Amino acid sequence: MTKITFFFRPKMQGVHSIETLFEHLINHLPDNIKTNRYFCTHKWKRIYSFFKAINFQSDINHITGDINMLGLFLNRNKTILTIHDIGHLERDLKGIKKKIFKLLWLTLPVKRLRYITTISDFTKQKILKEVSVSEEKIIVIPNPAAIDFEFSEKEFDVNSPTILQIGSGNNKNIYRLIEAIKNTTFKLILLRKPDEQLKKLLENHNISHKWYYNVSRDKVYECYKNSDIVFFASEYEGFGVPILEANAVGRPVITSNVSSMPYVAGNSAYFVNPLDVSEIKQALTDLRNDEQLRKNLIELGKENLVRFSMDKIVSQYCDLYSKINLNK
Repeated sequence: MTKITFFFRPKMQGVHSIETLFEHLINHLPDNIKTNRYFCTHKWKRIYSFFKAINFQSDINHITGDINMLGLFLNRNKTILTIHDIGHLERDLKGIKKKIFKLLWLTLPVKRLRYITTISDFTKQKILKEVSVSEEKIIVIPNPAAIDFEFSEKEFDVNSPTILQIGSGNNKNIYRLIEAIKNTTFKLILLRKPDEQLKKLLENHNISHKWYYNVSRDKVYECYKNSDIVFFASEYEGFGVPILEANAVGRPVITSNVSSMPYVAGNSAYFVNPLDVSEIKQALTDLRNDEQLRKNLIELGKENLVRFSMDKIVSQYCDLYSKINLNK
């Protein structure tokens, strides 16, 4: 029997993508693996919870993401650090704050720990650009497709198609989407943190919209089912789980031709330059007017899910866990 402790970031309102992903993975691990969960705490207690985490180590420790600095406290030879994205480091930080954050959050944990995984080759190359380590040290294990979202038929609303937009980050491209649909009959479902400035902009352009935040997975699934098109044309993504969720529910998805999104979508999406409003507008128009295009993308989406099946992803993690056990 192998014991694995999964270490999670602090619980945060409306933020649960990593937690949902690893809960699904944990539930599909073989019976010879016993699992524990450890959640870090917020703010000034964070470092204290890192020290406390030492007492919860198992045969294998798996840091599930975001709390990379925890890798400085756990057994280096039996700890896996999964890095989902380094966009925050690249986009949002500058000067001395960026240097300190990079050292503690990325450079030292990656250099110290023996096992690093990431969810796409795109993110792997980003890490290698920032940290001088052997390419072989970083193993790509993608995220699995959602297993709790099922295919759901829906008659496409040609008159007023509903677009589902997901995520609150600056990279999610909501303002260009609004520019593309102003003076049209497109409607929006927004799965993101409320924003007064954004709300006023939508109202000024008379864009019909519904807003959801900090909702259950069942409600997220309902939002997908109520949509006609999923918009995930971000400026930057480490992976892009909503692409696979759209595939699973059976909705045509618009995504970006940059970063990890072409890898995740394969040939199952309508690709656009995320910085070009005219391309976004054309994609929406084409999907609205071309029934065969929509059907083709939905069918290709079903095929795309096979690449990211839960069984395949669990098998890859289990291979890594076995390797760690053998190297004790």
